Amino acid sequence: MVLPGALPIRKDLFFGGPLDTPPSSPFWLGVNYWPARSGMYWWQHFDKSSLADDFERIQQTGLKIVRVFLLWEDFQPRARRVSTPCLDRLVDVAEKAAQRGLCVLPTFFTGHMCGLNWLPPWVLWARERELPIPVFSQRRVRSNLPRNFYEDQEILEAQVLLVREVAGALQGHPAVWAWDLGNSPSSVVTPPDNQKGSLWLRVMTEELRSRDETIPITLGMDEGNLAGDGILRPQDVAEHLDFLSMQATPFSSELSSGPMDALLPPFLAILTQWLGGKDVMCLGLGIPTEPVPRQERVHKKPGAELLVSEEAAARFFSSVLERLRQAGVMGAVISFFSDFDPGLWDMPPLDEDLPGRHLGIYRRDRSPKDFEPILREHGSLERRPFPKEPPSWIDISQEEYDSDPKLHIRRLYENYRDHHADG
Repeated sequence: MVLPGALPIRKDLFFGGPLDTPPSSPFWLGVNYWPARSGMYWWQHFDKSSLADDFERIQQTGLKIVRVFLLWEDFQPRARRVSTPCLDRLVDVAEKAAQRGLCVLPTFFTGHMCGLNWLPPWVLWARERELPIPVFSQRRVRSNLPRNFYEDQEILEAQVLLVREVAGALQGHPAVWAWDLGNSPSSVVTPPDNQKGSLWLRVMTEELRSRDETIPITLGMDEGNLAGDGILRPQDVAEHLDFLSMQATPFSSELSSGPMDALLPPFLAILTQWLGGKDVMCLGLGIPTEPVPRQERVHKKPGAELLVSEEAAARFFSSVLERLRQAGVMGAVISFFSDFDPGLWDMPPLDEDLPGRHLGIYRRDRSPKDFEPILREHGSLERRPFPKEPPSWIDISQEEYDSDPKLHIRRLYENYRDHHADG
């Protein structure tokens, strides 16, 4: 069954393998969705009346995918209990998406979002310690160390339960485009070794495929999976996944020259293609824009230097999307649907994340930003086929890259920038 107005999304048509990419593959565009008024508290304060209007705007912008994040504590408040109301709400989301010819990309075990790790209390150790990324649990920011769900049997069994219940609730629903097993999961915990990481992926993907083997599965990796300590690398996870996904946010990257670095997202996506040998989706592609009208009190806060004009954001998206499309990347998911309502600015995570308040395609008054027409234009285009050979600026073998990824990712980015210096 195919959604009205949507393209066919069966795995055997679009994910048959890198060299089997059809010549007329679409360039998929989507959006990370949180409602403007409730933000990350959406599942607790669910209002489906706004979905129809929001999804109509998404469809009119030419986007086809709505990525929704299943906040772990909301969907699984206890290890052996999955929230029936949240499952019902997720089905409502899929129904509203289908009515607009949209697809949904549910993201499990969220997990990391806007500078916080959102986790159920039963995933946390009792002891507290200083953490590189604070935890949000039971409605407040905490410093409890997360248990490692890659090796903790109780948590692993709980995750299987959540996967089973969500897949069951959406089984056979035509709006499900793919499953995503995490949003920057390495920002939460990392597997002790690749063997345990591979086992975790095998268990989760087998559970999903036992319900419906035609729905593709991915994992929302980030820059750390390319430059980190060799855990959950693209080449390690590719065998379990149907396509790879890479977060690409220049304003928070260690490699980036700044929030307007339009070369970074295609570089990360192409590098992921090369290492994993599979199709790649670019996730979390966003740029924070100045409020309209300009607010002086915003521009005096930390993070305000990352805000750019909407005209500059339009140039950014035009350049990035065209480079992704020409590189054979599947498409991109934009962060976020809308700027967030000021009522959320004093609550975690937006109380500490000023750029995150202003990442929307739409302004708070629900008017489109200046770059919205660029998204609409690219949403109707096709991408180039998956590249058969790596680009010339990749001048080393994968074995050499693996010997020192932190060194080589920087050097290869310099190569890439030099290669595109005139473009």
